[in-house]
Amino acid sequence: MRLLSGLTISTSLLFSSLLFQPSEAKACTTFASVGTANDEGGLLMAKNRDSLAAYEQLAVKREPGENAYLGLFYNSVDQTPYPYIAAGINEHGLSVVQNESASINNADKFNDADQSAAIYAILKDHRSVAEVLENQEKLFGNGLANFLIIGDKSGAILVEVGPKEGSYQILHASENNNLLYHTNHYVLEPMRGFNKVFYPDSADRFETIKALMKGAPGQLTAEGNYYRWMNSAQNGPYNSILREVTVASWVVSLPENGTPDLNVRFTSPSQTFQRYELELNSEFWNYPPAKIQPLPLNADGIDSEPVGSERRYTYTEGEL
Repeated sequence: MRLLSGLTISTSLLFSSLLFQPSEAKACTTFASVGTANDEGGLLMAKNRDSLAAYEQLAVKREPGENAYLGLFYNSVDQTPYPYIAAGINEHGLSVVQNESASINNADKFNDADQSAAIYAILKDHRSVAEVLENQEKLFGNGLANFLIIGDKSGAILVEVGPKEGSYQILHASENNNLLYHTNHYVLEPMRGFNKVFYPDSADRFETIKALMKGAPGQLTAEGNYYRWMNSAQNGPYNSILREVTVASWVVSLPENGTPDLNVRFTSPSQTFQRYELELNSEFWNYPPAKIQPLPLNADGIDSEPVGSERRYTYTEGEL
């Protein structure tokens, strides 16, 4: 199944008869590319996490009999504990990012715990996309509305889970020019009937990341493409990929030959700005740090901008 070309005409047509709502604060943008779409093959995967206020933590979890995994954990109301997860990668290179299904009626009934449960199950109990597909009914047929991009070096899938049991649809990256991208409304043809509420920012972000990925002049890299796209603020502070409410950014790189790495940025107003760069080699997984330390911050040459300034949301191409 493909993302239909009709979406290029106007995503707003999809919502023409739906309830219109102002910008949704708790929303995210995710995207991934695999194989020949990437300069180094393998997998690139990214997520900008949006929330009004949140506490973020980067940590490795390992339980007996389960895969070790590195996660972007969060809590909406306090600094500890961090019971929820928004993105992660396990020791086998299986990676996942998640978006909230905001366009359904009563979206709030599907809470952080529901949305986190699928990620935990994928990372703890599966080694590859192929294994996830073998268990798709159990993982995605529960009626807990959710959007997921799941990938490894060999491929990636987009999963749209509907609010009814047995309602889910899967798009393979190989069916869409090795590219996947998503925001907070249903885009796959069999699932569009679940869209009941129209958030303009979700449509704008979807069209932006779709255009950026499809319009890239060559094969993709983290430094040359993904970091720049994560910082795209071309549609203003609320409708852009980088939003005024973006609290974390996550970019995973799993080259076909080479060491996987992770680049993370915390921008939540609830905590200190932090950046992380990690090589996910065998030593990291065999001897994971008890606490992952952020990079030392260097403000040389950075001019501060007033709150509300458009320049405040502009970053250089190579900076995540």
